[in-house]
Amino acid sequence: MAGDLKEKRDITQQLTADLEGLSSYILDLMGTIPHPVYVVNATGTIVDGNEALEQLTGWSLEELLGERHRVIFAEEATAEEVDKETLERGYLTGKELMLLTKQGERIPVSMCTRARIDDSGNVSYVATLIDMTEHQRMEGKLRQSEKRYRLLAENAADVIWTVDLNMRLTYISPSVTRLLGYSVEEAMAKGMEEVFTPASFEVAMKALAEELAIENMENKDLSRSRRLELELNCKDGSIVPVEINCSFLRDADGRAVEILVIARNISERKQVEERIKHAAEEWRKTFDSISDLVSIHGKDNKIVRVNMAYADAFNMKPKDLIGKPCYEVVHGTKEPWPNCPHKQTLETKKPAMAEFFEPHLGIHLQVSTSPMFNEKGEVVGSVHVARDITERKQIEEQLVMTDRLASIGELASGIAHELNNPLTSVIGFSQLLMDGNIPDDVKEDLGVIYSEAQRAANIVKNLLTFARKHAPVKQLSQVNSIIEDVLKLRAYEQKVSNIQVDTRFATNLPAIMVDYFQMQQVFLNIIINAETAMSDAHNKGTLTITVERVNNVIRASFADDGPGIAKENLSRIFAPFFTTKEVGRGTGLGLSICHGIVTEHGGRVYARSELGKGATFVVKLPINAH
Repeated sequence: MAGDLKEKRDITQQLTADLEGLSSYILDLMGTIPHPVYVVNATGTIVDGNEALEQLTGWSLEELLGERHRVIFAEEATAEEVDKETLERGYLTGKELMLLTKQGERIPVSMCTRARIDDSGNVSYVATLIDMTEHQRMEGKLRQSEKRYRLLAENAADVIWTVDLNMRLTYISPSVTRLLGYSVEEAMAKGMEEVFTPASFEVAMKALAEELAIENMENKDLSRSRRLELELNCKDGSIVPVEINCSFLRDADGRAVEILVIARNISERKQVEERIKHAAEEWRKTFDSISDLVSIHGKDNKIVRVNMAYADAFNMKPKDLIGKPCYEVVHGTKEPWPNCPHKQTLETKKPAMAEFFEPHLGIHLQVSTSPMFNEKGEVVGSVHVARDITERKQIEEQLVMTDRLASIGELASGIAHELNNPLTSVIGFSQLLMDGNIPDDVKEDLGVIYSEAQRAANIVKNLLTFARKHAPVKQLSQVNSIIEDVLKLRAYEQKVSNIQVDTRFATNLPAIMVDYFQMQQVFLNIIINAETAMSDAHNKGTLTITVERVNNVIRASFADDGPGIAKENLSRIFAPFFTTKEVGRGTGLGLSICHGIVTEHGGRVYARSELGKGATFVVKLPINAH
């Protein structure tokens, strides 16, 4: 007991001496430092400490003073190691140790020491402890995060790499092998100019220069990224298209230090895009190859799209039609057409169709419209298909005319037979009377009766011919020869009327089966009409007759330089009894008879003309017709 008291007094005296040997600034410093700080003498005994030490260890300062500082370490050897290294070197920096609290809790700390010798030669040192619990926890999280992101990078399908600002690779993920065929080591050994194709490398360098220029700007967006589509070189020499997203990796101060690049293989997408492009091109070609006039119109009547046939019909380019109102293009008006099928489709949501003659274009059109719907089922426009049915209308008119001619022929036949008997009597008796002994004035009157009766008989004869009651007698004949015989008959009349005839007959034409006299009548009627038109217009003229073979048809055309035929009369000239001549100069049966004869021969006769530019009559006869 007495020995223990003596030892205690000795320790107290020693501590007092040690404390007096410390410089005053250390004592002041300990109270202000937030980290645990304590002072150890040469024997490793704690001679002082601060409040932070108490908070960390759970020991009060009174309990620690006079104790060897190994009491606060988890391992006894740790205190001896610290003492030895501090006294030998004079300091320790960042030594990582495990602290043991009064409650037995182990706390990781980082220790720094500094030895000091006072004026009396006493050695001591100050130890500063930094609690590393939070630091190690954060390091653990960081390691876990790094592990997680590395696992993500190394298993990602996309290739992830980082480069410094000089475009040198600093990291590349293993997926580079799947994409380019290189191992990670092979890829890391390559420069970026080898990874990119030349054109893509140029694009990448340009983008980098632009981004670095932005870095020098104030108020820049630090989270910005850039997307590029480039091409990379594969190990086997092939090229793969990729979409890359680039962004800067930054330090704590926000300065760009590296570039993060994520590259995705877009080969499949490119193939799909190419297929879509090809399909679109095929659709466009199909759209433009349609001979009908196809167009798409919006609800506002404006043209959205047209095919080439539509553009050609208006002598315009497709792009020049887009956005124009359809009624302005088609009808040449400022307002929609009253019976427009487009308007009907918009109202009913059903297809519509209309046929009309368009004077603005001079053609008959059949227009059908079909509705276009959006995803809500609303009509947003219509598809127009317009067809030129002018030829069909002409054929229909010819069929109507043919039917009308047949009906009129039946009527004419009956009338002709009824008139033949009285006309025969009038002609016979008038001739007998003229042969008798009668006064001259009476004989002159009988001559008029006889002449007019003969004229009426000729009309009846034409009516019978028109009625076609007698089947034609066909034989092999040359069209050129028939026309030449007609011209011989008309040579005198043409000479006195100053009519020049220009014949352009193809040679080696085949003979065809026709009724010679009926075809002579056809050509004679057409030539006489041409002569009359030119003589009435300017007392002269030129008739150009062309005969040629076109496929399996002999085509004879008769073109005059007369006044031409008015458009409203052009479709009526073959109608029975239609004539533009003065009363007494024609019955209107000539061309209708021509029409009947040519039709009977399986051919076709029609006229082309513009007022003031002459007229052309065309006769087409099939080769080897029977």
